[in-house]
Amino acid sequence: MEVLKQLERFTLLDKTTYILYGSDEALGLYRQSLNDLESSNCMDFDVLKYSDRLGSAPEVLKGVFNIDGFFIIDENIYRKLHRNLCQKVKEQIISPSIEKWHKRNRNQLNT
Repeated sequence: MEVLKQLERFTLLDKTTYILYGSDEALGLYRQSLNDLESSNCMDFDVLKYSDRLGSAPEVLKGVFNIDGFFIIDENIYRKLHRNLCQKVKEQIISPSIEKWHKRNRNQLNT
């Protein structure tokens, strides 16, 4: 993938680099505004931090979503998008599982 090769080149820089990568949908929302991406349900993106001091290349998520491009971002945007992605995962994946568990256990207690 050409995008992944380009990403690898940025990880060779001598300074800390923050990268947003993802699908066309996610990157289009980000192009419109940071708020548009944050307020959407889109989870087809990830952010990564690379520094030669970390000792290894960052791990790029492959096969989870289409990687159509990337942006170099600053640390503040990196932190906002990382927190936003964690909240989306919690809301869409973890919270429903916890609710199911509570419902199942309440039903068992009532029988």
